[in-house]
Amino acid sequence: MLGIHRWLRVGLLITLGAVLGACTSRDPTPPEPLDLTQPIAVDQAGQEVWFEFEINERNFIPDRTYSLGLELRRQDSDAGNSPDMHGLNVPFEVSLQRWVDGAWVDVPTYDSFQAMALNAGKPLPAWHTSNVWKYARLRSGSDGQYHLSIVALPVEIHSRYRLQVRTVQATPELQRYTSRLRVHVARLPGK
Repeated sequence: MLGIHRWLRVGLLITLGAVLGACTSRDPTPPEPLDLTQPIAVDQAGQEVWFEFEINERNFIPDRTYSLGLELRRQDSDAGNSPDMHGLNVPFEVSLQRWVDGAWVDVPTYDSFQAMALNAGKPLPAWHTSNVWKYARLRSGSDGQYHLSIVALPVEIHSRYRLQVRTVQATPELQRYTSRLRVHVARLPGK
């Protein structure tokens, strides 16, 4: 009888040790996906916003796209004279830089229209008046709340970045909207 109790205690100690080992090997804090926002007045020209961020193990999600987007929210409930968000072309100057060997190095970015033109070997739409400007494109939204995509951000882990975004012309159609820029991990298609 004493032999059985001894083996039960040994088994209990082994099980307890395994459980405690499993608990301590887990990362106690969940990852913090990159999600930065700043307000910007898109109805006015020359408005500027800066982001500075680092990509590390805590906020990097492999095989996901990081992006700069524009979020719009209508301030009043009168939707009678809302602009056509599909046909609205809001341009920005976007500068993404990566810290490399003690200096900021430019990283090229493309809006969705530029990316499609590059991939298909076709010209940009006629209204896309500058290769330097990045145009926001409607991604989703209704009832006065809209999410527009501006550019994908080609970021790498273990890197530091700064991002400058500037409005280049007034967009009076958006006077009744509050707007903010958002740097984040883009949602998976269909989500």
